[in-house]
Amino acid sequence: WVLQTLGGWEDELDYCHQLLEEDVFNNSAWNQRYFVVTRSPLLGGLKAMRDSEVKYTVDAILANPENESPWRYLRGLYKDDTQSLVNNPEVSSVCLKVLTKKVFHIFALSMLLDLLCNGFHANEEFRAAVNAIRISESDPPVVDVIRIHESDPPETDLAKVVCSILAHLDSIRGNYWTWRKRKLPHVV
Repeated sequence: WVLQTLGGWEDELDYCHQLLEEDVFNNSAWNQRYFVVTRSPLLGGLKAMRDSEVKYTVDAILANPENESPWRYLRGLYKDDTQSLVNNPEVSSVCLKVLTKKVFHIFALSMLLDLLCNGFHANEEFRAAVNAIRISESDPPVVDVIRIHESDPPETDLAKVVCSILAHLDSIRGNYWTWRKRKLPHVV
């Protein structure tokens, strides 16, 4: 309200950056940054700012892959434009980079699942990264294997495996990941 009524947009994005520099886990600062990017009359809107914001967000993700806020912010940058999210190589690239590191994988897997469900075609690097996580993180072993049925498209199989891994790694939301797996398209 203050910004919209009294102004002060000139320094607000810098202020958000300062808040995130102090605490990158500050979800309110991420929300304010989104508000500024989408509402500031000086910045040109979300589409004009998207490329620079994606770069900013990818850097934040790579620095702290376990921080959910930038992952959610990245999704928000593509609100109502899922195809641009799927088609942006920076998005899939950050997923792959996180998936191939020995770090917290939940949010990268979740993003990969969203990409797969919206038409992303994963290459062998993604399959290998997911398979490595499946093998290293499974206790008890994840039952799924990539390519459950030869007739299943590879993306559906990979999405099922991702859901199974997430149900194991993110046990608090385990029922959600099981539900997502059941909602994946079935191939006849």
